[in-house]
Amino acid sequence: MPVPKPKELWVLRTLVAAGAMLAALPASGAAALTPAEAELAKKFAAVMQWQGIYDVAVNGAASRSGANGFHLESRYEATGHGAFTLERVADDGEDAARGVFTWRGKGEARGGGVGTFSDWDQRGLGEEWSQEFGGAAEQERIEFSLSLNRKFATLYPGVPRRGTAPTMRRTGRMVSAQSGGGSQVSPIATTFPAPIDVWYLGSGERDDARRWQVVSNGPGVLAFTYEGPVAGRSQRFEVSGAGVVQRSRVILFPVYEELEVEVTIADYAKWRPLGSIADPKKPGNTLVARAILKNKSGKPKAFPAVKAFRFQLLDTSREPGVCLNWPLNAKDDDYDLRLAVASTAGDLSARDQKLTVTVPPVDAEQRPFAEATVESYDFGARASLLVVCELEDGREIIGLMKEEGGKQDLVRLPKMQGPDWIAEVWRKEKKVEKVAASHDDEKVEGQKHNGDGYTLYEEYRGWAVNGKHTEGDPEKKDFFVLNLIGADGQKGINLFEALSKLRVHSKLKRSEMSQTARLMNGNHRDAPRRVDQHGVWVKTFTRAGLGDNGADTPMTKAGVAGRPSITKGVGILARGDAESIFNQPFNLPARDTIFAYDRAIAHELLHSVGVEHHGSGDYRQILGYVSPRNPFNKVGRPYYASSPDKPPTVVLDEAGHDLAAKDYADYVKMRAFADAVLQERLLGEGRQWITRNGVGYNGINSAQQYADTHIELLIIYCFMHLNGNVGVEHGEHAGDQDCVMRYYFAKFYEATGRKDTLYAATPGTERIGIDICHAGTGTGINAAGHKPQSRYGNAAAGEGDCFSQICPNDAIPPRKVKK
Repeated sequence: MPVPKPKELWVLRTLVAAGAMLAALPASGAAALTPAEAELAKKFAAVMQWQGIYDVAVNGAASRSGANGFHLESRYEATGHGAFTLERVADDGEDAARGVFTWRGKGEARGGGVGTFSDWDQRGLGEEWSQEFGGAAEQERIEFSLSLNRKFATLYPGVPRRGTAPTMRRTGRMVSAQSGGGSQVSPIATTFPAPIDVWYLGSGERDDARRWQVVSNGPGVLAFTYEGPVAGRSQRFEVSGAGVVQRSRVILFPVYEELEVEVTIADYAKWRPLGSIADPKKPGNTLVARAILKNKSGKPKAFPAVKAFRFQLLDTSREPGVCLNWPLNAKDDDYDLRLAVASTAGDLSARDQKLTVTVPPVDAEQRPFAEATVESYDFGARASLLVVCELEDGREIIGLMKEEGGKQDLVRLPKMQGPDWIAEVWRKEKKVEKVAASHDDEKVEGQKHNGDGYTLYEEYRGWAVNGKHTEGDPEKKDFFVLNLIGADGQKGINLFEALSKLRVHSKLKRSEMSQTARLMNGNHRDAPRRVDQHGVWVKTFTRAGLGDNGADTPMTKAGVAGRPSITKGVGILARGDAESIFNQPFNLPARDTIFAYDRAIAHELLHSVGVEHHGSGDYRQILGYVSPRNPFNKVGRPYYASSPDKPPTVVLDEAGHDLAAKDYADYVKMRAFADAVLQERLLGEGRQWITRNGVGYNGINSAQQYADTHIELLIIYCFMHLNGNVGVEHGEHAGDQDCVMRYYFAKFYEATGRKDTLYAATPGTERIGIDICHAGTGTGINAAGHKPQSRYGNAAAGEGDCFSQICPNDAIPPRKVKK
């Protein structure tokens, strides 16, 4: 008798098992199957065991703002993956004959999740917290069942075994109002069980039909997928008002005792995808995946005939461009990872990402194998590689990667722990193994708001900066400045970087950030993203173009602090522009004037990230000299006034001396000069005026009085005057004297408690700030002990502490301010 071939043995076993079940069925209880259904039943009856591998990703987010500064934001991200084994449930043969099959088993689920929640009002009352969990759990009562004549398939993920769920840790703070005024800060610290996310394959007729389509061709490598909203997530995390989306993939495959397909990739653990900045249409790098049919025992043995090796890329990312900003405004939807024909030739279908090798070679041990080349066109590319070896006898064997400890997993490109967007090698390098891909929570000690607007994935994917690929820093806030000034602007940008503690990228080319849109993560489709995040440009203007004699940072919204998204740009006059206020000494000491231009750039850039002045209310004042001979002078002593007919404004130097009295000697000289030049002519005009209008007209009774009036009003008052900015208490000049956000232009300040009295700041004593303050308290010339008084006092309520205001994150609504 001839020895049966492997194919014949498998078919024989199938027929024997199916026949035994059908023979045991009582005739009266049998449900008729169509011939096609009966044939399908024979195939499924032969499967005693299934192996399963699954991935699941759950994401939700919400953001709402309202009146009184109310803002709520919540985010949740979790992933799960696992493996399980299902065994055929014994029956009396009736179920199999009716085409009804059930397999049950258990497995292990691994995964974790993170969430953040914040809810604040304008008063600073509310709460914020973050939570995370991660670990493994045993999953039991997993079930796969079929009803062939009803065309129905279900796959139930089971439940975690009691006591195996990991713990969710929640930490944060709550700020509540106290009955007697003020607020109370209470810490939030709690733990509770958090079952690992397992797959969900939907419900309803549409999902039923999709699952049936997967199994309708018989047992083999079965891939079930689902993407859509998931109801009832709130029991695990409150995402108020958000749609929570789950993406699941479960792959089932029959277990064959003697055969397996192992997939290997050289340097797999170190490989990460790259794109090409120089030519986005060319791959940045490649990898070669080899699938080989092996005996599980490892012993030499004849192999069954192979019909084909099939390689298919699943869940391939299709993010536009090659990174977040290159090329700008990319609109392509090309696959970021693409199959190519490797050394083992095959039939490539690029459209559906499939490569079929129908004539596989064999290695030195006569083991059939095939290879596929995967090309990367994006720095953030990802996919799963499904490898199936189809034997001539109809069996399908999935190709898996072997990990440490002998565990098997799907071929994830790049190597990732479960469903993710980020290469494991990068996570390890940056020490962010447990950080969610949607994470945006970089902290700078002393700044109120966390994050820079870029998710962890976006920082991994990176940007084009000066023609090269640049990644973000998960521990620092990244910020982008398009420097259109050139070398003259760099020192100011560097000062801004040093003061803000932001990681500033200022070597951008014009082609790497749009001057109009300024969007720095515009190349986006499906990847984790929090907000449209913008950069800022700095540019030289003329006086006419700027509409200012120094620098300006106009916003698209009024009444709020700055954010990159609402900043039109930073404009400044050229460093050497004679009209620029930054080339005027004001009351600065000579050693400070050299910093004016660079400080101005840093000052304006700080406006773009939410930092405001120390207060408001400063004004410009012009005071003319009113001598005792001025006809409006009723007090008999010289003084300064805003108008000859207005009350005197007392102007004192910082030693307490009246400047009008001190300036009397200058008045005497100017009056003598005016008399010498104009007296004779004005006396003649006065005699004609009196003759024409009559003595006493308008209060002028003599030619001399006519001459005095004209000299005092048109010469002395107009040309002998004080002109400059007045800094008020809690105004723009208030607070820490060394802060870059404090003004230094004032010539006068108001005397405390004395009406219509100004002090003139001693020349050369206003300091230019090139630091940033951490409190609103006045220092130096603004200190309480400064003589004769604090010039401008503390910063206004809610201002000062400029460092805490820094927020480059467009996802954080700007606070309301007085403009």
